[in-house]
Amino acid sequence: MTTSADPFRLYPAIDLIDGRAVRLLHGQFDQLLTNELDDACVRASMGWEAGATALHVIDLDAARTGLPAEPNRSVIAALAAGKPAGAVLQVGGGLRSAAAVDALLDLGVDRVLIGTMALRSPDELERLVTRHGRAIAVALDSRDGTVRVDGWVEDAGVAVEIAASAVVELGVETLLITGIDRDGTLGGPDLQLLERVLAAVPGVAVIAAGGVTTPADVRDARALGCAGAVVGRALLDDPSRMAALLQAQA
Repeated sequence: MTTSADPFRLYPAIDLIDGRAVRLLHGQFDQLLTNELDDACVRASMGWEAGATALHVIDLDAARTGLPAEPNRSVIAALAAGKPAGAVLQVGGGLRSAAAVDALLDLGVDRVLIGTMALRSPDELERLVTRHGRAIAVALDSRDGTVRVDGWVEDAGVAVEIAASAVVELGVETLLITGIDRDGTLGGPDLQLLERVLAAVPGVAVIAAGGVTTPADVRDARALGCAGAVVGRALLDDPSRMAALLQAQA
C-alpha cells in the first residue's frame, strides 16, 4: 500500500525491441515509433540527470514471445547497474515463470511487472508475492474495459476492476493500469478507467499508464489518488518535456 514514505513518482518509459528503445502505437507491433535516440542507457541517463527517481522498462520481444532473451537482458542489466541510489527500476514483459521473475530481480531490478501469468497462474503469483513482497507488481492492460494478455493480443474476458481485486487479494500492493487505446497517442490517460480501479482497490498503489503527455495529465493522475504515472511517447518525441513533467509530480 502507499504510505507517507511513498512519494508520487513519474516513470519515464523505455520499451525494448532488439536492444533498442522504441514505442508502439496502441500496443501494435506493426506501428513502431522511434527516433534517432534509441540507446536505452543514454535515454535512462537523461532521465536520471533531469531528476527522475524511477524508470519503467518493458521487454517487448519477451512480451510477444514469452521468452526473455538477449540483447534486451543485457540492456536491462546495464540499466540496473547505472541507476542512482534510491531510484526505482521496474521492468516487465514476458514474465510467465518464477524463474524469469527471479532472474530479473537477480539483475538488480527493484520491481517486476507480471501480466499474463497473474491471470493464468494465480497460485504462482501468490507464491511470488510471498517470496518477494513489494518487488512484485501486476500490470493490467485494458481495452474496452477488459484485460488483455499475451502482449495485448488476447482478450482475457475479465473486467479490469475484477482482475485488480483478485490480485490484490493475493497480496499484490502495486498495480500498473494501462489504457491500451491511449497508449502512444499523446491523448491523455483514461481517467475513468483509473477511477474504477482505484475505487475497487482502495489503499493500493496504482500507477497510471497510456497517453500521459502533459504536466496536467500528471497532476490529474495524482489528484485521482494514483501513486505514479508512466510517460512514454511524449518523451520519445521531445525529451525536453522531462523537466516540466517532473515538476508536476511534486
